[in-house]
Amino acid sequence: MRSDLSCDDVLHALSGTDDERVGGEVMDEASRTHVGQCLRCQAEVANHRRLRRVLRSLADSPVPVDPTLEHEILLTLDEFDGRQSRRVPGYAAATLGGLAAAAGVIALATRQRRGARLVG
Repeated sequence: MRSDLSCDDVLHALSGTDDERVGGEVMDEASRTHVGQCLRCQAEVANHRRLRRVLRSLADSPVPVDPTLEHEILLTLDEFDGRQSRRVPGYAAATLGGLAAAAGVIALATRQRRGARLVG
């Protein structure tokens, strides 16, 4: 960078920084000198570091997901495509599958009981 840096020059370069790095390279001497003398740029560097720290902490935070979100997104996409949707939400499919399994178990149990009564 030039030796006659303005705040705008430093702040523009700051948008690509990671602490003391600008665009993957260490901030040059002129930029460090300007930031060392300019309160506005020092505040911007501090805000930038704080923002990066918060963003790094958010990366490890679990995000709660609505179980119907995928279904709603797919319905909306189908609507925009002009297609009539025949989608069943995952939770509804799981509920119906569970009910079908329970009905199957009841049917088998009833059939085995009836078979046992006929034999005995």
